[in-house]
Amino acid sequence: MVEAGFGKVASNSQRIFEDYRRRFGFVSPQITADPSKNLGLAVVVPVYDEPCLNQSLQSLWDCERTPCDVEVLLVFNSSERDSDAIRLRNRRAIQSAVRWIGEHADSQFRCHVLDFPRLPAKHAGVGLARKIGMDEAAARFYQTKQPERGVMVCYDADCLCKRNFLVENFRHFAERPGIAGCSTYFEHPLSGAEELAVYRAVTAYELHLRYYVEGLRWAGFPYAYHTIGSAMSVRVPAYLQLGGMNRKKAGEDFYFFQKLMRHAKTSELSATAVYPSARPSHRVPFGTGQAVGRILAGEPQMSYSFQSFWSVKALVDAVRSLDQAPTSFEECFPSNLPAPMLAFLEANDCQSAIAEISKNVAGIAQFKKRFWRWFDGFRCVKFLNWVSANGCPKVETAIAAAEPCLLNRWGMENESPPTATQLLAIYRNHQRNRRPIPVRKKFPPNDFPLERKTEFPVNQGQ
Repeated sequence: MVEAGFGKVASNSQRIFEDYRRRFGFVSPQITADPSKNLGLAVVVPVYDEPCLNQSLQSLWDCERTPCDVEVLLVFNSSERDSDAIRLRNRRAIQSAVRWIGEHADSQFRCHVLDFPRLPAKHAGVGLARKIGMDEAAARFYQTKQPERGVMVCYDADCLCKRNFLVENFRHFAERPGIAGCSTYFEHPLSGAEELAVYRAVTAYELHLRYYVEGLRWAGFPYAYHTIGSAMSVRVPAYLQLGGMNRKKAGEDFYFFQKLMRHAKTSELSATAVYPSARPSHRVPFGTGQAVGRILAGEPQMSYSFQSFWSVKALVDAVRSLDQAPTSFEECFPSNLPAPMLAFLEANDCQSAIAEISKNVAGIAQFKKRFWRWFDGFRCVKFLNWVSANGCPKVETAIAAAEPCLLNRWGMENESPPTATQLLAIYRNHQRNRRPIPVRKKFPPNDFPLERKTEFPVNQGQ
């Protein structure tokens, strides 16, 4: 069975799904109603103590309709240790959502409620809730017998989106069969009903996120994408082959998308936008809500010094200059790397990593690919944190983001230092208008880009 633009359904796809459920599943499929045969997008929304859910649902409902059918999976969740008050608010939110769903009947846009009020305290959190929803979405697509056409869109219960959000997600994957996932452009609101201090805080935090990604891009680092849980999408086969979503209580989006980038082709979707909430939040130990609360409490938003990215660039340039696979650390890096990078690589036993990689590759292209799987986004963050504590301290974000090496490239020379708000506008404009990867006109069968031969990686990080 072939579906134009989505590839051919592999003969062993059902076995892959069953193996995934056996190895990584948390619960059995919950929805009893059959999915539409034209199902193409599933929007997964974790919901925990969320008062604004209906606004988010309305934003999705107001989207332009897609050529495929859409399902929205609302995963209401709370821990066995949560208070009765939180469970009561979740229950009332469910009742409100059910009423909203009843008032918005559309065969092309269906919503489903999944309720997990007493998840195990050890794992309860946004990661597990997102995993439950994405696993359910995968099951829905396998019921259609066309899992390769399935795209899971991550969203949050306090988000809004542009009217073309669903259409552009559909188009992005339909026109790019070689990608496994994408990071969607986002903007936090900078005005509204909250206090002015909240919007100043979220300005600083979003600027920090954008500066971090631009620092990595300037350095040439291969994994330089935003990893925002409410602004990422993934194909069903990629999700299964990478072991699914992790169960982390926070940062699940970062860990998942980093793993996706290591093993498959990813891209950016900037033709639409997601608008995450700017308000402070107690629901996760870090992220936007926690960062806003921290800034409101008087702690300035700090970012890595741009000098730290010079060390990353030196590493990238050294690996890029290799013309044959090295067998030792000295052969890999014959020229002097910056002292902080050398010290970090030695402390992380890079010598053994290079020796191991060299034994298992046939040429320099494979060596470079394997090296960047070793020095991945996780290890890069570890380096940046390590160097920040060892001679290159963090600086306030508005100072770091005014780095001339970045602004001058964009024609933004300025005699007076720009404000954080001005800087954010500059960074937003640059990232919103970055050139996307080329559209491929042909849709060859079985064109799925996972670069590993095994169906499941060894370390799932569950």
